[in-house]
Amino acid sequence: MIDWDSLLLAPVEGIFGQSATYSTADGTVTAALNGVFDEAVNDIDVMDGLPVTTKRPCYGFRVSQLPVTAQQGDTLFVPAAPGAPLADTTYVIREVRIDGHGWCFLLLNVAA
Repeated sequence: MIDWDSLLLAPVEGIFGQSATYSTADGTVTAALNGVFDEAVNDIDVMDGLPVTTKRPCYGFRVSQLPVTAQQGDTLFVPAAPGAPLADTTYVIREVRIDGHGWCFLLLNVAA
């Protein structure tokens, strides 16, 4: 059996990892994470070929890092990376996707 966590996920996290803080919606659990953040810029056509660019931020991490199951409505605080143009940002989790190999992928919305 392949040990996905030690052979693939941990090295990806070690190379590309960015710290974040996960908090449950009720505030009972706060956990430090190290995962891969991406702003995932997409170009879409709204109508008549008119291009619009949208950002769909996302964050991936090892499921084993989080002491609870990630849930829609929880929050993720991502501090600005050194030298990055982005500021510290808090996101609300809009969708949780778990891949079956130990990786969790959070689709995010900027918190109001």
